[in-house]
Amino acid sequence: MENKEIYGNQCGSDNAFTKKARLLQSIYRVEIGEEEGVGPTKTSKQKYGNMISGGEVSGKNFLMKETFEYAQKRVAEKSKNETIDGFRLFNNLLSSQPMAFNLFYPLMLLLKQDSAVVTLAVRSVFRNFPIFEVTEIGLEFIPTPIENYTNDKSAMDAYIRFVDNKGGKHIIAIETKYTDVLGVNEASRCEEQKQMLIDTGLFSADFEKLLMGGKVKLTQIYRNLLLTERYRMVEGLKDSYSVVLSPKEHPSTEEEIKSVTKYLKPEFAYKLSAVSLEDFVDTMIQYLPEYYAQVYERFRGRYLEFGKVDLKL
Repeated sequence: MENKEIYGNQCGSDNAFTKKARLLQSIYRVEIGEEEGVGPTKTSKQKYGNMISGGEVSGKNFLMKETFEYAQKRVAEKSKNETIDGFRLFNNLLSSQPMAFNLFYPLMLLLKQDSAVVTLAVRSVFRNFPIFEVTEIGLEFIPTPIENYTNDKSAMDAYIRFVDNKGGKHIIAIETKYTDVLGVNEASRCEEQKQMLIDTGLFSADFEKLLMGGKVKLTQIYRNLLLTERYRMVEGLKDSYSVVLSPKEHPSTEEEIKSVTKYLKPEFAYKLSAVSLEDFVDTMIQYLPEYYAQVYERFRGRYLEFGKVDLKL
C-alpha cells in the first residue's frame, strides 16, 4: 500500500520485469514533480504511476528540450502511414517510443556537430559491422511509397546509416524495447509479406513450408527484418542489419532472436542481433562530449537503475 500511496497505481498483470520498470518510471515521475496521469490511452479512466498529464505542453517525458521540440514536430507533421501516438509519446513514461527519442535524438543533433565522435561511439557499440563513417541517424522511419517496400505500416524505431571504408552504403535498423515483447500475433492478410520474406533468400529451405503452412507466424520480429532487407534491396545498399536494443534483464529478447536465427542460413546469421541498452548507454557516456554524456547518464538513471526498485518491491 505504501508504494501505491507514494508512487501511484501499478498494474497487477505485469510480469516481474515490467513490474520493476513501471515502478522505476513511477519513481521518476515523483522525482520530477509530476502528478499521476491516466493511461494507457487518452480516453482511459484509470490512473497509473507511470503516466503524466499535459506532457504535450511540459515536455517532461524527454531528457532534452530539443528532443521534445523534435517530438512535437514529428506529431504535427505525421503522415497517414505513420503510427506515432502523440498521447503515448508525450505522457507514457514507460513507453519505448519516447525512450527511443531520448536515446537517439541526442545523437542526431551531435552528428551535425561532430560526425567523427558519433562514428567512434557507434563503431564501439557495433564492433562487428564495417563502420567507417556514420552518415545519418533517424527515428520512426517508414520508407515510402510503402508499396515499394513491405506494403504495410512496418517502421524502424531508429536507424543508423553508414559507409564502409570502400564507400559501400549500409543501414542498421533498430527495434527499441523497454518492457515490450516483440509480439506473437500475426498481421492479417500478410501472404504478400510472407512471399517477400522468402524472396530475400535469407532463410533455409524448410522455412518456406513452415511459414506458408502457418507453423511459423509472421510476427513483428520477422516484419522488422523484412523491412530492413527490402530497404537494402530497393535502395541498392551493400548490406543491412536488424538489431534489437533492450535492457539486459528483458525476459524475452534472447528467445525472440533465437526463434528467427535458427531458420536463417548460416552465412546470414549476422543479419539479426541484440545489443543491451546498458551497453549502448555506457558506450555513449564513455565516448561522447560531456554535455551529451550527461544526457545519457540521466537516461541510465531514469530507465536502467533497477536497483532503485528492488528494495521497494
